[in-house]
Amino acid sequence: MRLRLPFARRLPPAPFPTPAPVPLHTPDHAPAPGAVPLDAALRIARDALARHGDADIHSRTAMYFAAVDLDHALRLVVSALDYRQEH
Repeated sequence: MRLRLPFARRLPPAPFPTPAPVPLHTPDHAPAPGAVPLDAALRIARDALARHGDADIHSRTAMYFAAVDLDHALRLVVSALDYRQEH
């Protein structure tokens, strides 16, 4: 015996069209995404050091925010140095 459902069955979803791949950046012509001039990167790093210099080492939250902020500052400095060295 076959049951008849009172509502229509759903059709399977149609596949999404796949866009052509686009590079995030072209290293020959432009700096990496997020790259800033070296003096700005150093200023951001100095500000981060000043902001977290007196953070409580026993506070997980303070150490977490300091680590994330300083990681971001270090990555900015490294990307600025890499861009400067390549050009």
